[in-house]
Amino acid sequence: MKQVDISLSDVTRLVLGSHPPLFLLEVVIRALICFVIIIVALRLLGRRVASQYTLIELSAVITLAGTMGVPLLDDKRGLLPPLLIVIGLLAMQHLMGHISLRYRPVDRLLVGPERIALEDGRLQLDTLRGTVLSREKMFSLLRCRGVQQLGQLSRVYLEPSGALTLIWSDTPQPGLPIVPHDDKALLAAMQDDGHLACASCGHVIEQQPAPNCACTRCHAQHWLPACVSVED
Repeated sequence: MKQVDISLSDVTRLVLGSHPPLFLLEVVIRALICFVIIIVALRLLGRRVASQYTLIELSAVITLAGTMGVPLLDDKRGLLPPLLIVIGLLAMQHLMGHISLRYRPVDRLLVGPERIALEDGRLQLDTLRGTVLSREKMFSLLRCRGVQQLGQLSRVYLEPSGALTLIWSDTPQPGLPIVPHDDKALLAAMQDDGHLACASCGHVIEQQPAPNCACTRCHAQHWLPACVSVED
């Protein structure tokens, strides 16, 4: 379209585009067909795609979305090419699934290993850095699972899908509080006067009058009062 053909007062072009109005009906038909293809493709990709994505599954869904976007609104593109792409995508997905079942190293290479994000109430900072998971994001996910302070947990595994698996401690200890800082009433009720927790990794030490030593695990020097969990 040339510049002389563009006019902001051309409401018809702004609303309908440069295609005839009948193409809108074709867009609806194309959308219905693409919707059915996507539903069938996701069903064939497996149940996990409907919950948590692995890297391979997320890549498949992004490819599927990109494949359907062009023929949906372009009248010069037919629906057969994206259908062939979807069939190829499904074939590759199932082939990789069979290979992963037979060869464990291939599965670890494609999906990635699970990682220990927390051990005995202390954050594994190397894991957080390696997986680009911030403390705030992890604390948010833990709060959704009912965690108040890190001493309640024995292990937290970061799964390949990004989900967190929590192993609760049989003997909860004082730990770093993860409730919002604005909730001063709850923090006051949880506070344990006998211990301090490293604000960086959650390592707990006995209370000192004026702590000025660095954390022996992460070398941070910011300490917070350790807390115990309270009943809801």
